Amino acid sequence: MQLPIIKYAYGPGESPVYDNLLVCSKCATCLPACPSYSATLDERLSPRGRVQMIRALMENKLQNTERLRTALFACLDCRACESVCPNGMHPGQLATEARAALQQGMTFSRWLKRAVLGPLLAHPGWLETSLGATRLFYQRTGLQHLVRRAGLLKPLPSLRRMDRFLPKIPGKSVRHSLPEVVPAVGETRGRVGFFLGCAMNTIFADVTRKSIRALTRLGYEVVIPKNVVCCGAPQVSLSEFDLARQMMRHNLECFDGLDVIITDCAACGAELKHYDHWIDDEKAKAFSGRVQDFIEFVEPLMPDVTLDIGPVTYHSPCHLGHAQGICTGPRNLLSRMCPGFRDLHELERCCGSAGMYWAIHPEISDDALTRKLQNIRETGAETVVTANPGCLLQLMGGREEQDTWDVHHISELVDAALDGKAGR
Repeated sequence: MQLPIIKYAYGPGESPVYDNLLVCSKCATCLPACPSYSATLDERLSPRGRVQMIRALMENKLQNTERLRTALFACLDCRACESVCPNGMHPGQLATEARAALQQGMTFSRWLKRAVLGPLLAHPGWLETSLGATRLFYQRTGLQHLVRRAGLLKPLPSLRRMDRFLPKIPGKSVRHSLPEVVPAVGETRGRVGFFLGCAMNTIFADVTRKSIRALTRLGYEVVIPKNVVCCGAPQVSLSEFDLARQMMRHNLECFDGLDVIITDCAACGAELKHYDHWIDDEKAKAFSGRVQDFIEFVEPLMPDVTLDIGPVTYHSPCHLGHAQGICTGPRNLLSRMCPGFRDLHELERCCGSAGMYWAIHPEISDDALTRKLQNIRETGAETVVTANPGCLLQLMGGREEQDTWDVHHISELVDAALDGKAGR
């Protein structure tokens, strides 16, 4: 269905967004870096193509159609194009903001999306309860095993994909298993806040407990505000900015008095560091300046310890490498800790997870995953390390029967190294 034209009609000097669009020289440097273009070879699904479509919209030369919105929403927001662009363009951010302007009314699909992104993620207890019920009635009863063996989800591809990426859910979330203040081990070197990401607090609660334990072993008292809500990254990526700002404003109040705020979720860290982009005040700016990723904080503090765990390789999450610019630290630390460290070809290329992208655009996601898995297999690694829950789920779900490697968050290796016992 043809929708009304969005009336922008800007000219040079009239809009900073329009002026940024003019910077694109159409050089095509971004094309090889883009997962959606690599999977389809469709110029509309390339950063260069999206930039030109957004420019045409603002010049009233293009109409707001379903086909256009589909092209803009096919962006994974991996920001790889921004890392390679010689002109300093931000195609990913432009696509995210443009598709927010193009959303038409409150359709059923958008209402459903907002119901998940809003109430469910604004109340941590609701998410914990829903995942707890899944664990109890689907996993603990053996129903998941039976469903998989019988192939009952084959006629339902969306549900089959969700089940494929669903790992074993821990019995308790971090919020319910740790006190609000966890004391340092030994002499106290400092005090830090810890932001609980939605997935890390629940699905990967065992990992986050190790992240916090590692910080205490390095001499830091860890403060864990229990009333934090979703960081806003899922809402931003799906262009629901009003919901994102509500959650951001809430979270700003949770960390008063803490000079450093740490998270072990790369996606959360990328969003937390950009709160001042969405909320234009000094409090948001100060907050964003205090955020550090777990590995960013820990890497310079780590003693000379090693792990004898065989060949290890590292996949860099997009929201850590491209969005936060943390590229060399994780690799340097792993090469110091692990004598068997091996470089991964295209380590900073997206694995295809991109939040819920794997469910919305499965073909493009699977193409990115297949490429990543092939690169992993070529290393001969027995352990694949990353630093984001989406990447963990994607790599775990993509691993096949013949694959002998395991997937771990980098904090698990840090904690094991500090403990002196690999695999604990």
